[in-house]
Amino acid sequence: MVQTGTGDATFGQAPTYNTDAGFMLALSPDKKAFTATFSGLEAILEAKSTPIVTRVFSFSIPLADTELGQEIPFFVSGTAEFEKGANAHMVFTINDQSMTAYFPALSKDGFVHRLNYKAIDAKEARVTVLLLVSRDSKSEVEAYLNVSTIDTDIAKHRN
Repeated sequence: MVQTGTGDATFGQAPTYNTDAGFMLALSPDKKAFTATFSGLEAILEAKSTPIVTRVFSFSIPLADTELGQEIPFFVSGTAEFEKGANAHMVFTINDQSMTAYFPALSKDGFVHRLNYKAIDAKEARVTVLLLVSRDSKSEVEAYLNVSTIDTDIAKHRN
């Protein structure tokens, strides 16, 4: 049986797992918000490189006292820069829920995408980001895609 929490959800003090040392996690004093900052979460497609480049990063952080179905927004921010003929995609996953972002051709913009995670009976938030840039193998167009931060604040976004 799934039990619901008190609605006073909080995150744990520190990540319980991460795949890369290139990030910092800043947790608010009330444990209801965090910002994960990345120094190298990027996929770079250079003119003379392989035509498909991927990068994956994951971390998990304890999650307590969520109500079943409680919405927790996560915001992923970064930059997408690429030429015509290249493609860039991002997949962002929290536990069993995902969003996919496709960036249009000739992009040179920063972005912010939101995933509204609906809480289940999870004891942690398992966060994964997949970055993919690609082009035709005969082409030499370039592309760059990065994630600079992932933010959430439970207190500001209560149902």
